[in-house]
Amino acid sequence: MMRILLVHNTLNDSVSISGVLREYVNIAQVWVEEGHTVDFLSGRVAHKQLAELAPMCGLLSSDDYFDATANLNQSWRHFPAYVRRCLSALRWPKDGYDIVYATGPFVVETFCARSIAKRLNVPWVVKIQHVLSAQTDRTGFVNRLMIWGEIKSARWTNQEAGKIFCLSPTVAQDYGGLENQLGLPVSETETIGSSVDLDQFKPMKETQKKHDVVILGRIHKLKGVFDLPSIWASVKTARTDATLKVIGEGPHRAEVMAEFSRRNLTDGVEFTGAISEQEKNRLVSEARVGLSLSSEEGWGLAVNEYLASALPVVAYDLPVFREIFPSILRSIPQGNKKAVANALLELLANPDAREEQGLKGREFVRRYDYRKMAREELQHLLMLCNG
Repeated sequence: MMRILLVHNTLNDSVSISGVLREYVNIAQVWVEEGHTVDFLSGRVAHKQLAELAPMCGLLSSDDYFDATANLNQSWRHFPAYVRRCLSALRWPKDGYDIVYATGPFVVETFCARSIAKRLNVPWVVKIQHVLSAQTDRTGFVNRLMIWGEIKSARWTNQEAGKIFCLSPTVAQDYGGLENQLGLPVSETETIGSSVDLDQFKPMKETQKKHDVVILGRIHKLKGVFDLPSIWASVKTARTDATLKVIGEGPHRAEVMAEFSRRNLTDGVEFTGAISEQEKNRLVSEARVGLSLSSEEGWGLAVNEYLASALPVVAYDLPVFREIFPSILRSIPQGNKKAVANALLELLANPDAREEQGLKGREFVRRYDYRKMAREELQHLLMLCNG
């Protein structure tokens, strides 16, 4: 039996449930069912959703004070809390774990994982979801600070981590490119993809559908949210009764909502903000078409959930999508907003095509069942501990 500590220090509020969080909750459940002990280390503010989602796990607090629930759009507020969380890793936990797992490649997770692992004299591992340095749109002070942190993390990981997991072949290639750029020997990595719990998503009949298009994810420019007003204006011109759900929270929500208001596009449009996991799943299933406008993805967790809900998906064409969802998505060249609108209108006008594509997608995504992915990753952790 292993005692595993999952370091997930990037959680900053008590309501948002990201795809990454949901994935680790699913993984932890499988590992506990296999007889292992799994605890989460996070800011105390995140314990509310962790206690609800992962009652089988223990919870440790790296920071009792910071709560960004009311200020999710102000990223600069997070950094003092990150410093406090890093400092807390220098003094505890003092025992009780066989392996420490950094759930992301950020300093607040890799620094803490390596510090705790060193003190306990146990191995640590890290999962790379995406490589910021490979993204051309990462500009501004906050992004420069994050890239600096990614470089620090890459050096620690290259020299000290017992295992490096990458979310996709594209991520592994980008990560190897970063190591090469830093003059480091390219690490041997394991590609362990993202996963989905199909049982959480219930496909609905056409008569149960309540809105036309759903877009799910962080409300951030890298998710293409500033293309959304123009796309929706084209859709509404051709289909005046079309409806849209925008699910998620993020730093650019106010700006995007203001643009919808300026263009008189608010009729039939709802920005939900942060909502519960159950409500999010219900709203996704009640849509007719899923939309992704991301300019970068390590996998595409929102696409996983659209497909699990048997939605046809319109998405900007990304190399990682071609690897993971071949011939499943309606792929549109990056930035071609008119083509996105036309693809949405075509699907909305054809219920039979929607049903056929949606069922094909749900069947396809069965290969990414969370139990399979969790057990594959668990075998690597067992070999590392036993070795």
